[in-house]
This record gives sequence, C-alpha cells and structure tokens, in this order.
Amino acid sequence: MKNKSQEYATEQAERILASAKKCFLRQGLRATTMRDIAAEADMSLGNIYRYFKNREVLVQAFIRRDNDEYQQALELLKGAKQIKKVLAGIAKEVIKQLSNRAELLIYTDILSEALLNNQVMELIALHETEEVLAGYLKDAEGEKRIRLSVPPDVAALSIISFMEYAATKCVFHKGYSVRKANKQFSQYLDLLIDE
Repeated sequence: MKNKSQEYATEQAERILASAKKCFLRQGLRATTMRDIAAEADMSLGNIYRYFKNREVLVQAFIRRDNDEYQQALELLKGAKQIKKVLAGIAKEVIKQLSNRAELLIYTDILSEALLNNQVMELIALHETEEVLAGYLKDAEGEKRIRLSVPPDVAALSIISFMEYAATKCVFHKGYSVRKANKQFSQYLDLLIDE
C-alpha cells in the first residue's frame, strides 16, 4: 500500500505525463521541450526534473504507460469465454484512438524516435504485444474455447496489423470510417476465430 507521499509523487508524475501528451499532440514529440511540458503542467522546470531526470526518461515513461495500458487490455482475454467480443472491444478502442490524427502523429513520432534512439527501440521491442496476444490465443485454443484458422502467432500479427492499418486508413481515406473499420474487423475475426 502506498503512503501519501508516494501517492502524491504518482499523481504528479501522471500530471506531467498528461501535460507531455498535450504538448506532443500540439507540436510533436521531437519539438517538445521540458520547458514546454512544465508550462503545460503549470509547474516549475525544476519540479519536472524532480520526477523525470531528463526528456528521454520522460518519453520512456510515456511509452511505458501506453504499453501498460495495452497489456492490461489484452489481459481481458485471459479466461474470457467470448474471445471475439473482447478482441472487438480492444480493436474498437485502438482504432478510435489511432484514427485521431493527433494520436496517430504521436504514434508515428514514437516510431521515428525509436529509429533514432536505441533505448526507445528496446522499449518498443520489449512491449511484445504480438507475443502476449499469441499466448492468450494459444491458451484459448488449447482450452477448446476457440478454433483458429491459422497458427496463434500468425493470428496475433494479423489482428494487430489489421487494427493499426484500419486506424491509419480512417485518417487517410475520407470514405472509410471508424464504424466501417470496426465492422470489417468483426468480419475478419469471424474468418480467423471460431468460438
């Protein structure tokens, strides 16, 4: 159990990360400075540095937080009776979030940062969403809750790829909506998974 000072520190770090996200959305990840984040958080620059020793550490914490949220969403699959329904719910949120131009900008900025920064690359590689999803699908298939039309690792890669591409398509193709993306994702799951 956290004491009050630990709770306060966690709240402050979350406040800083939320402010960082606003800055990233407004001006991009690479152009955002610690001073910008401090101004957005209405905190002194020194106070920001109490929680994050430099910009790189802050960016890494931001990525870790997003990774943790994704992992928590995937944990809903553990023991789920209706795998397709859970996956459709996860996809709905991912597509909705990434189909927002600003959110997509942050996502692509993070990928760009990873190409320039090995520590960020390692964080993204550590994320292992595909492997986690494949593990849940394999377990569900082993427990006879589902039947897959392809091996679990192929299913996981294709599910994640579908979500990310559909979200991107929502941004770049005017006639393609989030609603249509979700409908097609459900149809795709029907081909991939039999419950």
